[in-house]
Amino acid sequence: MGSPVKGFILQAFLGMLVLCTRSQVFASNLSEPMGLVTINLSGGSPEAPSFTVVAPGIHGSCIFRGPIEGFVSDNNVSFYRTPELDNPANRKGPFSNGVLGSVQGRASTTLDENGSVSNLNLLFSGNGYRDRPGVSLTPPSNPKNSATVYRAATVEAEWNSSLSVITGFSILEKGVGYDQPPSVYIEGGPHYLKIIDTESNYSGHSFLINSNSDHVLELNNSLNLPLGSILLKDTLVEVLPAWTLGSLFGFTEIQLQSDANASRADWIYLLKSSANQIGDNRDYVAHFHNGTEWKLVNSPNDSTSHYKISPDESVIIARRSEANKVLTFNGISPVIPTTWYLPEFNRTKLVSNPFPTSIKLSDIIGNETITDDNSSAEENSTRWLAHREQDLADNIQILNSSGWSTYWHDGTNLTISKPAVISAKAGSGIGGSLTMRDFSMDSGTIQSVTNPPSGSPLITAQNHGLEPGFWIKITGATGRLTNDEKIQINSLGDEVDTGEGMLINSSINGRWEIINVSTDTFELNNCLVDSDFEENGFAKWTTGNPGEGYDANVSLSILGGGGQGARAVGIVEGGKITSISLTYGGLFYTSPPTVVVHPGGWNSLGRGEAPINDLLIPAGSGALLIRKHPNGIKSTLPLRSISQD
Repeated sequence: MGSPVKGFILQAFLGMLVLCTRSQVFASNLSEPMGLVTINLSGGSPEAPSFTVVAPGIHGSCIFRGPIEGFVSDNNVSFYRTPELDNPANRKGPFSNGVLGSVQGRASTTLDENGSVSNLNLLFSGNGYRDRPGVSLTPPSNPKNSATVYRAATVEAEWNSSLSVITGFSILEKGVGYDQPPSVYIEGGPHYLKIIDTESNYSGHSFLINSNSDHVLELNNSLNLPLGSILLKDTLVEVLPAWTLGSLFGFTEIQLQSDANASRADWIYLLKSSANQIGDNRDYVAHFHNGTEWKLVNSPNDSTSHYKISPDESVIIARRSEANKVLTFNGISPVIPTTWYLPEFNRTKLVSNPFPTSIKLSDIIGNETITDDNSSAEENSTRWLAHREQDLADNIQILNSSGWSTYWHDGTNLTISKPAVISAKAGSGIGGSLTMRDFSMDSGTIQSVTNPPSGSPLITAQNHGLEPGFWIKITGATGRLTNDEKIQINSLGDEVDTGEGMLINSSINGRWEIINVSTDTFELNNCLVDSDFEENGFAKWTTGNPGEGYDANVSLSILGGGGQGARAVGIVEGGKITSISLTYGGLFYTSPPTVVVHPGGWNSLGRGEAPINDLLIPAGSGALLIRKHPNGIKSTLPLRSISQD
């Protein structure tokens, strides 16, 4: 499918995410990191706009975080209710009845000369409110100097139940001490339920909420997923707001260029849902702001301020004004795996990079979600399709300075049955550069362990080949429990004869830095031993493994360790990584860096047979998915973060 903007020029794009920790408050604030996304837009013109793909991330803080009570029926999920303090016989759920899934109302405030709220101005009445929404005002942020007492104002919405709209407000407490009109928050607007339970096979899935009672949410299940087997009792979820055009870019005062004449305003492109696509440029819908509200470029009478932007979606900004512009968005970035939604065959989807860092495709699209079988079987039709030929594989396009670049997975390394793990230690080269001796993916058996009264234990492991500074993982070690005098004891703490002590898992199991290395021995730094070692053949040490099932060399990312610049490739023979080719050792690796093994397999159109091995998507940006799987159906594609490798 051709893009709507062939020849789009992506000027300089910079995504920066500044993170700060938020407190964990049950059913209130989200415990994920809050982020400020800063995006630089280059100036353009109506004849030659500059274009940027922007992924705003998740909007705001969640309104609920906790377990569900269980799936009910007809796409409904229930939540636990708790007794009210003043009437314990009356149980209340965590939500305001009938406000989720509505179109959110808006209001402003006016102050009197005493710094109190004198009036609320209804800017937009909202619609779809099945019950009275709650309203809150911000407290005085900088009380008037003359105010010796200050307090927040409180109000209540006046609601027309037959029209499902807000008609006005009653001021219950005018407040005192404001030096500027407080902001007004009215409950409502589009919301999503997101599964965040790490023990769920559907962690990261999100569902649009159609409506709600105080303890039941009705979900939009457009993929016809078996919710009864997904939303199990006590599954941990979050309920969070979704962006709209207005909430993201502003309703009246916006961050972009507005104009009553659409040709002079900046445009925002949103991609139609896959069900409404026809396969040409008309799948992209342009919106502009006329100075009052968002409108359709091709139908200026239609208001679009409340168009929803789903959590996994990105948008295209067409900068048509000359001045450069910096956009900032407040949002949150997920710290758990999330999902992309794959469209059906011959359809497209603009998706976002959901993480607060640049990511490689193989970091988030795992081999378990890729297939080279284009059959209609469910295990294949719901996966990303790989193929040697670009036209026969699912495609992903990235907008860059020369237009859209196309990438696809060619099927390389899909047969990996055991991912490789590689360890590294601090650089032993000049200037802290890494050398070949600083990498390891070996393992071996432990023959003996000393149990000294002080100092580090001495491990005997013949011909281990390790060097000081590596961190190793020890598993399977057992021993006879000893006291402070290193005499074996039973479960009651009584001293017993050697060989009669209580058999336990040894305290040497875990990860340790090794020191004082000889050919057959090494010590575990800062390790205290609690038992006499029992040699049983199961105690192992490892710095990694060479993997199994590889069919091509892999690229390696070397992260952290205080250094920068190191580049390496894993050389594959016989399905395993047998060696590492270090193309540049970098500098200043003063502590052990993390080595990430990328399975690769991504090719770029126009590079012939030369693989790129992997593809980087910048933070705050997005990509265009083009589904070419002939039997591909609308489905979810679970993503994983780089920290899970």
